[in-house]
Amino acid sequence: MDKMSGMSHTKYPYLVTALGVALMAVGEVYSFVRTMMMRAMFRAGGGYGGSGFGGARQFGGGGFGFGLTGILATVAVIVAIVGVVWLGLTLRKLKSA
Repeated sequence: MDKMSGMSHTKYPYLVTALGVALMAVGEVYSFVRTMMMRAMFRAGGGYGGSGFGGARQFGGGGFGFGLTGILATVAVIVAIVGVVWLGLTLRKLKSA
């Protein structure tokens, strides 16, 4: 089997795996930034009033997206697992052929 036909069979599994890993990286960065924002917001004298809790209402119920990282992480893990399994099956099939 020539190298190009093997490459064409593994292109999409590699892309799906890379997409899953990229989604996980985006979720981690988003989670880190969110944590740093919340830490700065709740710190005393953090610019949101004397007690530091004056700005909590701004992020609390207004769709700040606290559940987004959980959903994004779940989707990213599923996509990465599907990509790795698909890639493994494709490579196994190419090796046996």
